[in-house]
Amino acid sequence: MDTVTMREGIRQIFSDCGEDDNRLFVAIEALAQTQGERTYHETLSYLFAKDFSLDRAGHYWREATASIRKPDGSIHSFRAALLDYLRHKTNELTDPRIIESHELEEIRRSAITDGLTCLYNQSYFKQQLQQATELASREPGQTFSLILFDLDHFKQFNDRCGHLQGDQVLRQISDIIRSRTEDLDLPARYGGEEFAILLPDCNLEEAIQRAESIRNAVDDEVFTGQERLDSNNLTLSGGVSSYPLHGTDCGELIEAADRHLYEAKATRNSILPRLDDTRTASRHQFRNIVELRFADQEQYRSTLSADISRSGLSLKCDRSPEIGTRVELRFCYPFWPQNLEVAGTVRHIGGTSTAGAFRLGIQFDRPLDDFCHLLLPESIGSQD
Repeated sequence: MDTVTMREGIRQIFSDCGEDDNRLFVAIEALAQTQGERTYHETLSYLFAKDFSLDRAGHYWREATASIRKPDGSIHSFRAALLDYLRHKTNELTDPRIIESHELEEIRRSAITDGLTCLYNQSYFKQQLQQATELASREPGQTFSLILFDLDHFKQFNDRCGHLQGDQVLRQISDIIRSRTEDLDLPARYGGEEFAILLPDCNLEEAIQRAESIRNAVDDEVFTGQERLDSNNLTLSGGVSSYPLHGTDCGELIEAADRHLYEAKATRNSILPRLDDTRTASRHQFRNIVELRFADQEQYRSTLSADISRSGLSLKCDRSPEIGTRVELRFCYPFWPQNLEVAGTVRHIGGTSTAGAFRLGIQFDRPLDDFCHLLLPESIGSQD
């Protein structure tokens, strides 16, 4: 671990632990197990704003904390013990300084925000996304969305206008994003010229509308130097994903949004999925027999479909599997116009009906653009 990374790690530890001395001590000791004496050197330097020598830092740490370690291994008020030790038993601190609570709060803020844009940073964004997925998994029916943005041709802008002007553009973009987010939204600088927004209680259509609002605002904004671009205009592209439609864990949701962003970058100045795509992919109320097999079973069981679309279907089942369970589906003739096998994932589980059946929402592994035309009666499939 290089020095910069270690300092950021220690800074994050102080931010996470706050006033909890025992938790802070345990975290520093754990880091020292892998990084050695450098950990104590950087910790003392950070805590007292003074550069301690590497060989003395570890000695001071152990001497100062040995006398206050409790029998169970826990330790309390060690910051005060360090200060007392360095003041009275060494000549290291003639003008002692220890981080106060208001400074710790500032450290917390700076640890989770990007210095240039003042939006949240990627690390905090992913942390909150993880919490959102965990909360949604415990409360069936919950949904939220995320957006990934990327500036189009930003490298060309930096090359032709300079990085200082590029930084100004990033600040303007962050102001636009901030002005179009709500109190519970979490806007972040995801990295470089990439931005992200976590949208609680927001479905896919609503998230696409929010993304389009930001894209339009960026398209209309005047950026100094944008006339030097080949396109004469600085624009933004974005990809959107929603829980549980596109996944039930952080990796799946980020991957889906990133995939949509990559596709949007092919045309630039666009958001994917398009709002029209989500509306034309409407579900058809259609009941018919579907054969279902869970990943842990050998035999198929017959179930009854409730509605169906190009991206998935819902059906009734007497079993309530875990969210994320893999399934295989068979649509068999003569119940359907032709035989078709599809794999998918359980993304939603509804409550039991009076008959004791669960309603499962299943997302296909990939959208089947001609699915409804293949399987639904012509009078229904032709409506797409």
